[in-house]
Amino acid sequence: MFWLLVVLAVFWTIVLIDFSIGFRKISSIDGISPQSYQDKLSVIIAAKDEETSIESTIRSLANQKNIRLEIIVVNDRSIDRTGEIARGLAKEFANVNAITIDELPDGWLGKNHALACGVLESTSDYLIFTDADIQFKEKAIAKAFHEFKEMDLDHLTAAPDLQGRSFWLKGLISFFLFGFGYLKRPWTANQSGSKGGMGIGAFQLITRPCYEAIGGHQAIKFRPDDDLVLGQRVKKFGFKQRLVTSLDSMSVEWYPSLRAAFRGFEKNAFAGLNYSVGLAVFAVAGVLISHVFPFIFLFTSSFEVQMISALNIVLLFCLYALTLTYLTNYSRWFVFGLPLFALLFVYMLTRALCLTWIRGGIEWRGSRYSLKQLKREFKRSEEDEPR
Repeated sequence: MFWLLVVLAVFWTIVLIDFSIGFRKISSIDGISPQSYQDKLSVIIAAKDEETSIESTIRSLANQKNIRLEIIVVNDRSIDRTGEIARGLAKEFANVNAITIDELPDGWLGKNHALACGVLESTSDYLIFTDADIQFKEKAIAKAFHEFKEMDLDHLTAAPDLQGRSFWLKGLISFFLFGFGYLKRPWTANQSGSKGGMGIGAFQLITRPCYEAIGGHQAIKFRPDDDLVLGQRVKKFGFKQRLVTSLDSMSVEWYPSLRAAFRGFEKNAFAGLNYSVGLAVFAVAGVLISHVFPFIFLFTSSFEVQMISALNIVLLFCLYALTLTYLTNYSRWFVFGLPLFALLFVYMLTRALCLTWIRGGIEWRGSRYSLKQLKREFKRSEEDEPR
């Protein structure tokens, strides 16, 4: 065990250096003072049973300053008042267009199909994909567009403030961001020549030529991790991309409760592990060994093991603190909940993987998709090369 912990300490040291350098490459748009732009941007929202949040999202977009927007709200087979609310706001605001989808074609996931339909209704050369529960400060879009124009980008994606109502939910969110950081290294989106790509569903701004060149949502129509894959394809096809943070300009309640978070994670868990059982087992074991065991051995082993465990814990705390600093508005005291949040994440991941396996697929936005279909489309999209 001593030598395993030594290897882990070396690994976390390397990751800490990577984090320290990498996070500095992700800038914030919050401090930008944008000029007024006359360019028109098309904001496309896919909404499925979002009656509790859709109105405030649309109003926050309709009230944007220093920018011209057309807002296309795609009501995706909702069984609540989403469509009614969207149509009412379309009457109130001239730049809001509400459309409704009644049926989902075979071979599509609902959200991806809805966004593709929204693109067909759009009329500008700039497309923004966002969710139906995002809150935008009045100059948020203009700030993002300023960065987009200044950097001469094809694609910009922004990380919002992920809000949580409880200590445990915030802990789960922050641990997810921590793991996402060292697994995906999001800052590579800002490095020219790097293969890394990034897409965040809360906000993606992309030019129409770029969107069409990478195949649009047609190319990822059966991917539950559509936002990430869209961003990865931008980089894969050689376009210029940038990831920014917008912790004061954009916000979203990630999930209203832990129970809702567990349900929401079901759709992405297996996709994030490339639908590999072996990789899933490795992920669960890896989190336990690297994030939980050092805290156990700190009190239950020999002096040598205790010392190397303590080193691992210090490194983990430093990494977690960097994540909290750059990607959240949470208190730095959350670092001390790391082993508990790790156990909570293991439970959520194991639950999602087991349910996906038992059900033979995922249930999302009122539809069921088989694991066989998901694997087939995953392989197809991964084999798709730039033309």
